[in-house]
Amino acid sequence: MLRRLRLRRRARRLAALTADAARSRAARGAALLDDRDPGWAARIDTDGLALGDGAACVLGQLWGEYRLGLGRARVLDLSSAPTRFVSPVDLGFQAVGDLGEAAEDLDYAFLTRAWRAEVTERQARGAVSGARPVRPTASRFG
Repeated sequence: MLRRLRLRRRARRLAALTADAARSRAARGAALLDDRDPGWAARIDTDGLALGDGAACVLGQLWGEYRLGLGRARVLDLSSAPTRFVSPVDLGFQAVGDLGEAAEDLDYAFLTRAWRAEVTERQARGAVSGARPVRPTASRFG
């Protein structure tokens, strides 16, 4: 019976890996970046964007490497008294990883498309508002 419950739970989680879910997660992540690093989208190369690659993902392009980006964007707070935990998966920075390689690859494909749309929308808004595009750099802070 426990095995059946696990299989049903896994099936529900697999069914939840959709383009719409990825768009929702990426929108939450993009809103977080809007708040913590205004203008971030101007530094993203959408042609080279690949969420499954730690250097070519959103955080990797902004700060040189995915894990470093988690800290710089304050997604992970390593202080002694963090107030809350924000999941990189829930923010669309990382794929669901415990459902197998095929599911992870599918989630990364959905996330890459979703992030391209988020970035493109923000870049277009910047062009309309007269903001000059900024070349992507490894680090805004260093």
